[in-house]
Amino acid sequence: MNALIELEATTLTTLFSHGDVLGIRMFMEHMNMPLDVQDRLYDEISALKHLNHHQVSKVIEAFGQSQLSERLSY
Repeated sequence: MNALIELEATTLTTLFSHGDVLGIRMFMEHMNMPLDVQDRLYDEISALKHLNHHQVSKVIEAFGQSQLSERLSY
């Protein structure tokens, strides 16, 4: 895992353990995550039975990319 994912996982683990929903959203927004990724990460991390840094970093690696095309055709 790279250092950026480690930092993100540590910060998100801390925010989730404190129940800081606004802080979680603001941190993800500051990381320039698309909203679909924010929602997916929030749901996946919330569903973890045991919140720890290693599991959160796995979730970030698995779900950290947007499924929406950057160029949506209208």
